[in-house]
Amino acid sequence: MDTNIGPDEMLIHMGPHHIAQPGPFRLNVKLKGETVQDSDVEMGFIHKGIEKILESKTYLQGIPVVDRACYLAALTNEEAFVGCVEKLAGIEPTERSQYIRVIVEELSRIQSHLLGYGEYTEFIGFMTMFFYPMTVREKILDLLEMTTGARITHSYLRFGGVRDDLPEGFEAKCKEAFALLRRGLEEWGELMKSDTIYRERTVGVGVLTPDTAKEMGVTGPPLRATGVDFDIRKDEPYLVYDDLDFKVCTETAGDVYARIWVRVAEIYESMYIIEQALDQMPSGPLFPENLPYDRRAPVMRVPEGEVFHRVEDPRGEMGMYMVSDGSDKPYRVKIRGPVFPTMQAMPPLIKDSQLADVVAIVGSLDPCVSEADR
Repeated sequence: MDTNIGPDEMLIHMGPHHIAQPGPFRLNVKLKGETVQDSDVEMGFIHKGIEKILESKTYLQGIPVVDRACYLAALTNEEAFVGCVEKLAGIEPTERSQYIRVIVEELSRIQSHLLGYGEYTEFIGFMTMFFYPMTVREKILDLLEMTTGARITHSYLRFGGVRDDLPEGFEAKCKEAFALLRRGLEEWGELMKSDTIYRERTVGVGVLTPDTAKEMGVTGPPLRATGVDFDIRKDEPYLVYDDLDFKVCTETAGDVYARIWVRVAEIYESMYIIEQALDQMPSGPLFPENLPYDRRAPVMRVPEGEVFHRVEDPRGEMGMYMVSDGSDKPYRVKIRGPVFPTMQAMPPLIKDSQLADVVAIVGSLDPCVSEADR
């Protein structure tokens, strides 16, 4: 961005700590009056060095580390990491464990979308709407806690399976939570669709085109809101997604309004996926027979090699590239998360928009800066 400003221009800095930013990053905006002329994004304020840390941890110790790349997507982070190890070691998780993984990962997707939904409405001043999703989100976190023992960072997946089976009474509590969530989504949808101010602030605002999204490497809901029906669960099925019936949720407008409704539609689909999984899940062991290490094995050596494994994160494509040198620790782990490319799409999205719309546009992308600053 050219920082030279004319007599009728202004350069402002939003962040790194700003009330309407979901995480510390700085958005430098060049204005002419109230109109955005140019902008750029500054990151790195909370860089954690997770990729380097993983080189000094055993494979089992790495699971809680990847949880913290983005705590809202902890379970899909685990799936990408554990999936890499399973490919290198030639491990096929049991069918029951695969179904359980699908269930907990879709629950994680729901709670992530609910938080993004609530935070976004707060950013644009719709404070009432913030509290409704947060109330129901607690019920989803209850389900995750009773299964994994934690509400946010779970350390639940294991190589070849999961740490523990679904607890007694899980299905009944799941039905209760989903009934509450479906009623809530209908009520909130009516509130937002009927609010003329909300529509004025979102319809036709911050339009992302399919070409720009592809050029930037954008994935997940922001890409699907442009009409591109790319979803790794469908295009490159992993676990048992190939045995489950669900649709890829898309919109065509590519604006703020479309990005929000793609996430709402995905919440419905995630509930449908979980209900199918609970109905189809077979009995059986959590780990393959004759596996040399189980859920508590502290040390395991992985054959030499390199692999890339990707999954559908709540925010898009989460992929991990892993290199093994045959020791008990990965030689290299490189994370390709969905948030970094999404954040690079901010400058073209907010160009020529009004300053008041910048918050709505950025919030609709639902970025997790923690994951980008890994």
